[in-house]
Amino acid sequence: MTMLFKVSLSLVLLNTGLVASDYLIPTYPGPADLNSNSSSVLKAWHNITSDFDKLPRVGHLHQPEPVSGIDNITFSIGLFSLNDPRAIQLQYHHTSPETSTAEHGTREVDAHSIYRIASVSKLITVLSGMIELTEDDWNRPLSQIIPYFVQDRVRRVAVPNSTRKIQWDKVTLWSLATQLSGIPTIALPIGDLYSPQATAEWGAPEVNISAWSACEVRYLADQNDQYCSAEETIALIDGLLPNFLPWSTPVYSDLNFMLLGVALSNLTGKSISTIYRSSVFNPLDMKSTIDSHPTDSAEIARSVIVGAPEANFAAEPVITTPSGGILSTISDLQKLGLGILNSTLLPPGVTRKWMMPVSHTSSLSYSIGAPWEIHRFVHPGSGKVTDLYTKLGDSGFYGGSLVLVPEYETGFAFLNAGTDGNRTTKAFKVLDHVTSNILPALERQAVMEAKKNFVGSYKFSSENFSVTLEVAFNASTFPEVNSNLVLTKWNYNGTNVLTGPFFKGQQLRLEQSIPGRANSTSVGTVAFQLSANAQTSTYQDAMKIPESSVYGPWTGFYLSNGDFAFTDNRRWAGFPASTLLFDIDAKGKAITCTLPADRVTLKRV
Repeated sequence: MTMLFKVSLSLVLLNTGLVASDYLIPTYPGPADLNSNSSSVLKAWHNITSDFDKLPRVGHLHQPEPVSGIDNITFSIGLFSLNDPRAIQLQYHHTSPETSTAEHGTREVDAHSIYRIASVSKLITVLSGMIELTEDDWNRPLSQIIPYFVQDRVRRVAVPNSTRKIQWDKVTLWSLATQLSGIPTIALPIGDLYSPQATAEWGAPEVNISAWSACEVRYLADQNDQYCSAEETIALIDGLLPNFLPWSTPVYSDLNFMLLGVALSNLTGKSISTIYRSSVFNPLDMKSTIDSHPTDSAEIARSVIVGAPEANFAAEPVITTPSGGILSTISDLQKLGLGILNSTLLPPGVTRKWMMPVSHTSSLSYSIGAPWEIHRFVHPGSGKVTDLYTKLGDSGFYGGSLVLVPEYETGFAFLNAGTDGNRTTKAFKVLDHVTSNILPALERQAVMEAKKNFVGSYKFSSENFSVTLEVAFNASTFPEVNSNLVLTKWNYNGTNVLTGPFFKGQQLRLEQSIPGRANSTSVGTVAFQLSANAQTSTYQDAMKIPESSVYGPWTGFYLSNGDFAFTDNRRWAGFPASTLLFDIDAKGKAITCTLPADRVTLKRV
């Protein structure tokens, strides 16, 4: 037998009451009840929507502070959950005065109102690529895929300096999807400071417009004319300076996804519209999601059209569609979120690999995936961290977000529109209000269900030996540790395993390690790891404990990363002593508990 904790620092934080951290996977099984009257989530939803309900009636001076001023934007929001199909009924729609009096389109938004989803389109483009492309395809450089770049090696001879020429033989499809290509963010002169009047004002040299491409000249004359061909746009991109070397730092770029769309079409031999329909829209029954301007009168009648329709709801050029040209509804985005969480279109292993960070940003609370924008939500009170896998869209008069929360196997979709100059800020207030209320409610619900489903006694007896296990809920520490399921008894043939050389009397928490799901015809199995690593979230937190003598990242490693460092350190004859396997029924309730080390299955009594 080997002791699990060879470093005494890992025991310091027991009963300290500070923030704890555990594995990246969900601490408990995802909550199964979001929509009943007893659900914490439904109560939180009613609190949120009651604030929204006050918007049209009260006026700016007396609106609830978290959402004051948002009545001038139109928005729709809807929850969804893998474990509770009824959660899709939790929707809220607010129609602003601008929309209710609009000359074109709908005058009252609902689940089937069509919005522009802006850069949420990028997520659909990457998902399509995950379905259509091979691993080798994702690692191929553009110089092998897009004809314009095939001769890049020849053109680079004249400009070998990597600060002056984009290295297309190093820019892969995966670098595009993960925002790590280093290429510029835009190609057209959007935001360009040049104008004949500005030359003297800015002290800049005169610009020779005659040297500009026809596409740039058209755009400069009328910025609503964005119909540059793919070939014209690619030529413009190739003439720009790189922002960074590939794989240096994540930088948001619409061009990444324009080129990804071109590459997808080239590799598959299909148009991007065909790819969207066959790979995503049709399989997920997203009947109201389109990648061009609606022409059907019924579609136009339920579209949210703000501002001048011809300028702000018109079709995108084909090359820009993969970046921000898709239109959809709250109902369809709920289907998209469920499809991703459920691995409807991808093998589960591929989904898990996809929904992981690829790069950090300079912020400790924000990471990047493909093309995930991963926000790290810190729960008030406990300090627990929950990762939100999102894609935000914001362009012109439209915006939205798809938010997936694997921790609770749930998420929500959000769409908004308005000509209000502060639309983006106001839309963020809606997102903040929903997130700050729903996330703690999901945690409370998950805890409550875990307590009901796993707490109890588990026993096995025969003529030769008997085993008893007891799982309890440590309410005295809630919500100060990430898991409040604790093992209070483990008796093997009269021996108290918890006080023996394996565990030395430590309080052991049950941390979910492999989720499982049952149905009406078969049981599921959920695996838990036993942990005594009551860790701080960072070594800075550990510095607050006088007896820890922790002063930096290295001495604080075991306090911040005990589960990472010590999981599965103890085994009996090759079987893990810290693993528990629970068979569950269709309602998520534990039926039995298998102890691999004891080679026995215990029944819940």
